[in-house]
Amino acid sequence: MEAWKHWILLILNLLYLSENRLYPVTNSEDRKPGNSVKPIRFSLPGLTKTSSERKLEPYQPIKGLVKPECFATGRVLDLSRNNLFFISPKQFEGYTNISCLNLSGNGFASALNGTEFTTLPNLKYLDLSFNKIDLAYDHAFEELKELEVLDLSFNPHYFTVPGVTHNLNFLKNLPKLRVLNMSSNSIFTLTTKYLISDSLAELQFQQNQLGRLWQKYMCMQLFWNLTNLTHLDISYNNIKTIPKDVYKYLPVTLKRFRLNHNGLTDLNWTLMSTFTQLEQLILGYNSLTFITRNITQNIPSLRFLDLSHNRISQLANKFLQDAVNLQMLDLSYNKLTTINRSTFPSKGENVLTTLWLDNNPYRCTCNLMDFVLWIFDSNVKIPKLATLVKCNTPTKGVKVVHFDIKDCIDNNVVVLFYSFSTFLVLSVTVLSTLMHIFYWDFSYVFYYTKAKFKGYQHLSSGDNVYDAFVTYDTKDPQVSDWVLNHLRIQLEEQGDHILPVCLEERDWLPGCPVLDSLTQSIRQSRKTVFVLTHSYVNSGSFKMAMYLAHQRLLDENEDVIVLLLLEPVLQDSHFLRLRRRLCSHSVLEWPRMPAAEPWFWQCLRNSIRVENKYMYSNIYSRYFSIKNKPKEKESTTQYYYKRLESACVPLQRFALSSHLYSSALNYEITIMSDKPNLDEVASFDKTKLKKTETQEKNPLPSKETIEQEKQAGTS
Repeated sequence: MEAWKHWILLILNLLYLSENRLYPVTNSEDRKPGNSVKPIRFSLPGLTKTSSERKLEPYQPIKGLVKPECFATGRVLDLSRNNLFFISPKQFEGYTNISCLNLSGNGFASALNGTEFTTLPNLKYLDLSFNKIDLAYDHAFEELKELEVLDLSFNPHYFTVPGVTHNLNFLKNLPKLRVLNMSSNSIFTLTTKYLISDSLAELQFQQNQLGRLWQKYMCMQLFWNLTNLTHLDISYNNIKTIPKDVYKYLPVTLKRFRLNHNGLTDLNWTLMSTFTQLEQLILGYNSLTFITRNITQNIPSLRFLDLSHNRISQLANKFLQDAVNLQMLDLSYNKLTTINRSTFPSKGENVLTTLWLDNNPYRCTCNLMDFVLWIFDSNVKIPKLATLVKCNTPTKGVKVVHFDIKDCIDNNVVVLFYSFSTFLVLSVTVLSTLMHIFYWDFSYVFYYTKAKFKGYQHLSSGDNVYDAFVTYDTKDPQVSDWVLNHLRIQLEEQGDHILPVCLEERDWLPGCPVLDSLTQSIRQSRKTVFVLTHSYVNSGSFKMAMYLAHQRLLDENEDVIVLLLLEPVLQDSHFLRLRRRLCSHSVLEWPRMPAAEPWFWQCLRNSIRVENKYMYSNIYSRYFSIKNKPKEKESTTQYYYKRLESACVPLQRFALSSHLYSSALNYEITIMSDKPNLDEVASFDKTKLKKTETQEKNPLPSKETIEQEKQAGTS
């Protein structure tokens, strides 16, 4: 029976034990006497069904489970995706004829010391991917003298741990190693500065962090001592630029060089001339924008050049001149708009067999005519020419091969139109740029020159477009809703007279400066209604609108201010107190009782329709009556009333100090309570109240004069 098992193991080419939850046994058993076959030291899970219960299916060859390279080396033992979390030499006793061993996906984190695979001296292919291998020891893999292929991909655990030795000296212990896969390990720092091997021909180093290493000027000579290296893949390494020293220390024996998916923005084509044996250069999925002229002079041995998925917008003339070896060129997915006929060699000089040009934004104008003629005249194979080589402008989606070259025969009109349109575009661009940069300078010069010729003219409101401009806190949704759905309806839709109002949220032109819109709204409206709330009176918009309304009073002598107190604000304001004294009908408060709301709306309509000068109090109106009488020698009381009224008009002198307001109000309360008329004032003894020159110069009478006026009023 044991001999039969030994014979079975001898004739097997593949033992596939993947995904069986095998785990190593710590207490190894001794071999029984007479056994010629060493037992497998793995613990197998129990079977759920017996062999008689399971249905036997015909044998199907395993496809896709075992790599062809592994199967080509000889006998294969596949133990991938099990639970072999450590490796012991006794685990592989009896399998000395194994050529390919797959231990990927087992999750073991052993530090290899050169004794793990001593029972597998003929091993040629070893797959240790998807594990947590520790390569700290220099003696790792030294027992595998026949190993040719080593896969250490997807082992980032060792290389991402900071503060430990990241060692790659194991490469010296493998004299026959041809292929090394170190991809997807996130290598960003290395203790080993040189990889040394005379046999290594292919190195897979993608999805690491070579860009970070080279930015710090570390490991510049990492690949220099790989004297037999022909295939190097350093894609997905985040390499934006390659330092000049790196070009010097790359193996000159390279035949296939992959640099795709790196975000490269520049490549020193002159320094690439050291690769005299390079045949394939893959530069796809980068950010290259420029390709040197006559590229084959730098790399004469190049046969395949992949420049797809870059940002190349233009190719130099004679781009492929003397390209005696280049057979395939991929320029798809770039930014090419126009290709000259001289870019590619003519039919007799051309050795190019395949050219990819699809998915470029071609500009199908007369400049593309030479390239279209070259396509029809050349025997180069252009894949997807009839489907994906399309125009982007002026007719998007049209195939380049369908471009009508007859339209380009007489192009004099086109040249003139092009010249005129170019001049127009440049002029508008320059003028717009100058206006954007020097707008205020030009405006100042323009208005200054205009003022020099015309002189000063104050602004006038002209005809009133609106009966009222309502300014309020547009940032408060409740206030906005009240204005739009209550105040607007009461003024524009109800009442005996329709009063059109101007609202910021409805009537202002979008994009116009706020100051211009505010000025225009105030000057085109009969009245300016201020809806006052606590938040609005503290805003800059309220202050700006109030200043502009007073400016209209100064320019046109028109009082247009109506204050609507939606909330009790400015209770301590001297201006508000004085305005209530002089023009109380222009200060309205929202009633607390709902029954008083109709009266409030009627008062608001009256305030908007009637000019403010007709609603001034008797005290203020008396100023106008005195002013219009024939000029005569006036008494001190008349003089004081005149001076007081002219000083206390806040709408004409808004910049007076608060001291003047408080003095005027206090005197009004104490002196004017009896409200004497003009006849009483005229009967005063003019001889007792003489004005001196000093009193003429002062804005208010002296204290003695006021006391005399009190006594005279009492008498």
